[in-house]
Amino acid sequence: MYSLVSAPILGFDLVRRAGGAETATILGTALALGPADLPVLAASVRSDADRLAAWARVGAATRAEERVSDIADSTSRQSPAAAVAGLRRLTTAGIGTLDDLLRCVRHDVLDWSWSAGSGVAVQSEVATAASTVICDAVAGAYAGPLLGTAERTVLCEPWRRIWGTRTPPLVDLGPGAPEVRALLQTVSGLDGTGRRALLGAADAYRAGTRPWALAVHNASWAAHLSGRTRSAAAAQMLAVGAVQRAGFSAHECAAGVWNLVSGAVHAMIVSDLLGDVDHLALTEPLDALKG
Repeated sequence: MYSLVSAPILGFDLVRRAGGAETATILGTALALGPADLPVLAASVRSDADRLAAWARVGAATRAEERVSDIADSTSRQSPAAAVAGLRRLTTAGIGTLDDLLRCVRHDVLDWSWSAGSGVAVQSEVATAASTVICDAVAGAYAGPLLGTAERTVLCEPWRRIWGTRTPPLVDLGPGAPEVRALLQTVSGLDGTGRRALLGAADAYRAGTRPWALAVHNASWAAHLSGRTRSAAAAQMLAVGAVQRAGFSAHECAAGVWNLVSGAVHAMIVSDLLGDVDHLALTEPLDALKG
């Protein structure tokens, strides 16, 4: 369900979660890790016995969450009034699950930590332990509001302790980095007038016929072909934090705010490669924030 290529979808789910910004920050750091970081992470791994109760709580809490596919299936069999109520729940329902996210972490974010042996991909003991620390932190942040303090500490404390004394690495966002960072700084600092302007742009986007979905697809394809998939994914994670800091609600994000910010960031990462029509379709709605 989630992959680095489809990072805007992951960002859409995270930006509507109470723990989404912290999860996105962890993922952004994980995207910048390399082999030299693995021993430090591995040295902080907790034993399975220490983690068992926390993971049991995570599983119980996240299994109860609604998913878009579940709501879509149920509304097709309900009365019109119940179906409308179900559609309202779509604004907070996730497209993917925590299991999908953890699979993405292990096999997409940390794809370089696997090696092929006899036709089977394997990780070293150090890489496996480091992956455990990262996945614990991701799960603790993702399910954070649903957990008690003790469970969050068990899962997140090793990761937080490491980066409390070290400078987290950053993914190179490529030639579009200045433009991306400037946009996200603007979004993060929006006041009431700025938020209303972006909400108005989202309303206009929904009422229009601009080829937004095709433009995002073309931007994702350009990022893939140019080797900027990780850069694009990291930029999407930064966008999650910026949108949440701006104070937009889950409903507002689902109603178009996330699509506009996410699409513009995606276009900026590959602005030197994307066609003018696609670039304009993704960035022009954000002109409402200028000035």
